[in-house]
Amino acid sequence: MKRLLYISIILIAAACKREPLVTYDVKDNIYFNNEISSGTYQDSLDFTFAYSDAAVKEMTINIPLGVTGAPAAADRYYKLVVDPTSTAVASTHFELPELVFRAGRVRDTLHVLLKRIPDQVSGIKKLILHLQPNEQFNTDILYRIMNNGTPDTSSMLTFSISTSDILSAGPYWTDYYARYFGTFSLKKVRLIHDLLGMPLDFWATSSPAPDKRSTAVYYASVMGRYLADEAKKGNIILDEDGTPMKMAPAYP
Repeated sequence: MKRLLYISIILIAAACKREPLVTYDVKDNIYFNNEISSGTYQDSLDFTFAYSDAAVKEMTINIPLGVTGAPAAADRYYKLVVDPTSTAVASTHFELPELVFRAGRVRDTLHVLLKRIPDQVSGIKKLILHLQPNEQFNTDILYRIMNNGTPDTSSMLTFSISTSDILSAGPYWTDYYARYFGTFSLKKVRLIHDLLGMPLDFWATSSPAPDKRSTAVYYASVMGRYLADEAKKGNIILDEDGTPMKMAPAYP
């Protein structure tokens, strides 16, 4: 009986012998992770220097990155290339940082420095970036399906930035702001900005709230008086088209 029990213990022990843990030695994937709202991702952005003071000569754009897998104990480097169709020129319109994904993270940021160059006043410069595989990262995740009720997808390996220095009337000037400032002109809005501090994106939103309407009345009234006072002194301030600058008829 004891011999039978001994044999049974041996058989049970053999049956319970641990098998080695199966692991998968594959590289993590890296991808762009620019989430602008819950479930909605963006693989491009538009940026303009036009709303910045003339003294602003560069701006940093932060593009979120993500990787699959667990955080690494050491920094890892990734590969990023500029698409040859990009119209933005390295060192002239932009600079890229050291391409390192920091240790202990599964989320990091690519900081792209954009430079303000005179040629952006007359046209848009586009920078297209592609993540590519290297010794430390794969790039097998191509697209993300939006979680916003649409069939839209967002690229996880390509990101584009359009940059300019074009200040324009935009979609709301005629309907909402012309009643205060009259016809749009770059010279006029920059003069209001210089004299009264009006933000250069003041008209970038739709129908203004009551407090913003009051501010618009202030800018238009003070500017109208300034133009009239200067004209009395013999200093007629001309607009871009060569005619005397003026506000809307309610603010002569």
